Amino acid sequence: MTMFNYNKGDETFNSLVDEVLELSSYCMKGEKPADYDERARNLNAAIARYAVSGTRLESQYEEKGLDMFKSPRVVRNSDVLENYNVVIAEVINAIAPTVVSETYTRFLAEVRQVGWGDTARFLVQSNEMFKVNEIAEGVTRGVLQPIYNNEFTIDCSTTEIATFIDWYSVATGVFDWGDFGFRAGRSFENYVMIKIVKAMTDATALVGEAYEAAGVDTDQWTTLADRVSAANGGATVYAIGTIAALNKVIPATIAGNQYVLGEELGREMIKDGYLGRYLGVRLIPISQAMVATKINTTADLVIPTNIIYMVASEAYRPVKIVFEGDSVTVEKIPEQTTDKTYWIRVQIKLGVGVVIGSKHGTITLA
Repeated sequence: MTMFNYNKGDETFNSLVDEVLELSSYCMKGEKPADYDERARNLNAAIARYAVSGTRLESQYEEKGLDMFKSPRVVRNSDVLENYNVVIAEVINAIAPTVVSETYTRFLAEVRQVGWGDTARFLVQSNEMFKVNEIAEGVTRGVLQPIYNNEFTIDCSTTEIATFIDWYSVATGVFDWGDFGFRAGRSFENYVMIKIVKAMTDATALVGEAYEAAGVDTDQWTTLADRVSAANGGATVYAIGTIAALNKVIPATIAGNQYVLGEELGREMIKDGYLGRYLGVRLIPISQAMVATKINTTADLVIPTNIIYMVASEAYRPVKIVFEGDSVTVEKIPEQTTDKTYWIRVQIKLGVGVVIGSKHGTITLA
């Protein structure tokens, strides 16, 4: 997981945020080291010390340590809460813009950050080639061929997660900051992924029927690959989709009998779930995401499992993800704040839009 730069402070503050980010990356990968719990306890103590530093409660920390956070006077102190908010804001600020699927950001989406109150502006050049004119002798020039430009803007809106910190877990040193950062980042990721999918659906309608196909048919596959490549100056074409979509890319004559593929390709299908290359086009899987609140019920997935996109290498990425400002906002929810928990709103201003500058293909499976 790659982190954006955050608003760095003094060495102590930076070390706290960096440690949260590292523990969050372990949670993201599902590979916690043996000393994870010990590091989490040390991190709780360090953040608690930072929270009371510079306040009238600072002298109590040396005597009571984390136990002081069992006191309502401490956990309701506005200076202590503000210091906690600074840590939370910078953790989310570093994680949120980068947890979007790496495949999407490489081929389909561009992430940009603008200042507070700014509007993201995108300039798009025409994808048409120059027309070659035949001219008679003595004519000074042919028809003027300008490169047409167009301008698009994307505005951000406020998105929010309402959650809480359990002060008892903080006081006992077991509050898992790594899991907190991971869940907050993954929650914003799923929201952005839903926006991306909608943007790509809208983009398909804008690209045109000539770049759409139904099903994996040999003729349609090669024709669409040729069109996407030619429309992008002969660039290499990739097919991207979920594993559930890519495993449908197999010749109809041997579907259901993968042993006909031969030992090497058959092993590739069993190991990866899809062919690495089909009819000259490399296949690349997209990481799936799940709709929030559906994990324990219907387990609805965000990315369609019946769509494959054909995109050209180094093409103009159609989906634009914009983050406004250089930090997130963390606010307490007064009416829900108690002695035991600290309810907060984590807000990020972001926008997702589609700007078509290069042609891409869409294959819809049955």
